[in-house]
Amino acid sequence: MREEAVKKLREVVRNCVSKHLYSSAIFFADKVAAFTSDPANIYKKVQALFLGRHYRRAFHLLNASQIVLRDLRFRYLAAKCLEESRGVGFVYIIP
Repeated sequence: MREEAVKKLREVVRNCVSKHLYSSAIFFADKVAAFTSDPANIYKKVQALFLGRHYRRAFHLLNASQIVLRDLRFRYLAAKCLEESRGVGFVYIIP
């Protein structure tokens, strides 16, 4: 895919995230990550998954790609995914 088209898709992802359209952001970020092997694109996809509350999918993507070992920001996002996924499914009862 041409760099120009990838650049446009990246902009679409940014616009979707800024408008809180996380499902659309995940869709387009997946396309960008599939076309390129740039870690920044994988990070954008994981961010979109995290913002869309798909914590386990985001962590699995980070862990499966071994990208978490390369950069501190990936480790931080992986830790946040684990933290948030622990709280999913629990009902807190306020006395």
